[in-house]
Amino acid sequence: MRSLMCGRYTLHTNREKLAEIIGSAVPEAYEPDYNIGPGREALSVVARDRTEPVATMLHWGLRTPQNFHINARIETADTTPRFRESWQTHRCLLPANGFYEWYQDGITKQPYFIYPKHGEPVFFAGLWFPSPDEAAGSAFVILTMPAQPAVRDIHERMPVLLGPDTQAGWLSGQLNKHAAQELSNQVPLEKHTVSRRVNSVQNKDSRLIEATSPLNDDQMMLF
Repeated sequence: MRSLMCGRYTLHTNREKLAEIIGSAVPEAYEPDYNIGPGREALSVVARDRTEPVATMLHWGLRTPQNFHINARIETADTTPRFRESWQTHRCLLPANGFYEWYQDGITKQPYFIYPKHGEPVFFAGLWFPSPDEAAGSAFVILTMPAQPAVRDIHERMPVLLGPDTQAGWLSGQLNKHAAQELSNQVPLEKHTVSRRVNSVQNKDSRLIEATSPLNDDQMMLF
């Protein structure tokens, strides 16, 4: 069984609306992106020294001598040595419009776009890791949990999804892991199949989230 979400998501809300949702100016480096992958910089919300939230750009993925972590299980993040300090002092939020997951039947891999029914951005709950080397940049991982029924037939895990009204509680550490999962399960989700063009992180355009099928998949039509 696969234990982690696949590792792609979208954030394409305009800068002005994001600033309103977050309550902080959005960095100039932010650009809408329909195919955010590990190793890339992504818009993140942190509360340094537990003060007001600040939007900043962080690298997705924590590199260690043994591994490259893009996710952490929320069930154990507070006790796992690699993550427990950040759980206590360095929580973050990753604004997102939705995420991709791949259904695998042993023969093919079909990508799906999974997104909130209400159409508004949500936050992925995450942890961030300040870098001692400013040139290297700080990193984040996304917390995952058991999937909702709407997602479970594609993958057994999904990101922990939080609404804007939970921003202060999560960043301050007041929102515990059980409450976070309960809130995430209350976010109604939709899904549809999308083009296999999403398989390449070089593709970042808005057509990636359009509903498709093998008959009108522009990647398949090349053959």
